[in-house]
Amino acid sequence: MKKNELAAAALVFLATIGTVLGIFGFENFRKSRLYTVELIARAPDNGNWYPRKITVPFGKKVKILIRNIETVTHGFALPDFNVAVKEIKAGEVVVVEFTPDKKGAFPFMCTVWCSDQHMNMTGEIVVE
Repeated sequence: MKKNELAAAALVFLATIGTVLGIFGFENFRKSRLYTVELIARAPDNGNWYPRKITVPFGKKVKILIRNIETVTHGFALPDFNVAVKEIKAGEVVVVEFTPDKKGAFPFMCTVWCSDQHMNMTGEIVVE
């Protein structure tokens, strides 16, 4: 019976390690094909965009997951790359994708009135 228990423990160990290595391998593969950034939307009174400055690679497809953790609706615009989301409702996650075709620093902003400090809800994407 001890032999069976040892074999079972070894199989559980290998399955666990195999799963973890598989996940890391898949993430590396996914990241090599698509540059992914998570952006949190909060009203300026509650912390604003997080992060407020994002650096992305030139010429590589970028995927931004915009997560609204507020109780109000936000919007998103990155005018220099013709990227816009009309509404991101409370608790919603929206994905935008684009390929930066120029280098530099470009502003992004909230496009839905979200608070008295709405005009301060801006950030910057730097393309290197």
